[in-house]
Amino acid sequence: MSVAKILEIALRTGRVTRRYPYEPPLLTPEFRGAVKIDPSKCWGCGACVKVCPPNALTLKPAGKEATLEYFVGRCVFCGMCAEVCPAKAIEVTKEFELSATSLEDLKSRVIHRLARCSICGAPIWTEAELRTVVKSSPIAEEYYLVCPKCRKERFAKAAMLRLGAGSE
Repeated sequence: MSVAKILEIALRTGRVTRRYPYEPPLLTPEFRGAVKIDPSKCWGCGACVKVCPPNALTLKPAGKEATLEYFVGRCVFCGMCAEVCPAKAIEVTKEFELSATSLEDLKSRVIHRLARCSICGAPIWTEAELRTVVKSSPIAEEYYLVCPKCRKERFAKAAMLRLGAGSE
């Protein structure tokens, strides 16, 4: 195709780009921007962290708290975290203007208090997860605040007593 033909087509078609930021951008319904985490809905289960390909989401236990951190600078806007979230606490927004003057401005955090094992003190899950999920599960109440390791040891001792091995 000759240059004259291309120029003729371009002049007939006119401008096809938007004059952003002077005109609003054209965002399709499929457009995915930064994610937004609703702290009132989040359980702190960590499902989003496990499926995040670039590790933009992290869950770090420290002391009596666990911090779910979202770093938009690493996010590839795939939306997998929102798809897998059992609490529907993550929403994919249309937000794409994400510049900042410092790295800390690109991070958002949700802080959860940790529930600890009543026997050994190891962190087992967040208090929000305990309130919403664990109490509606088939786990007996006496095992809510017992970590899997202590639960296994307690079960083994009970089994040995039933078999008569603990009477010696």
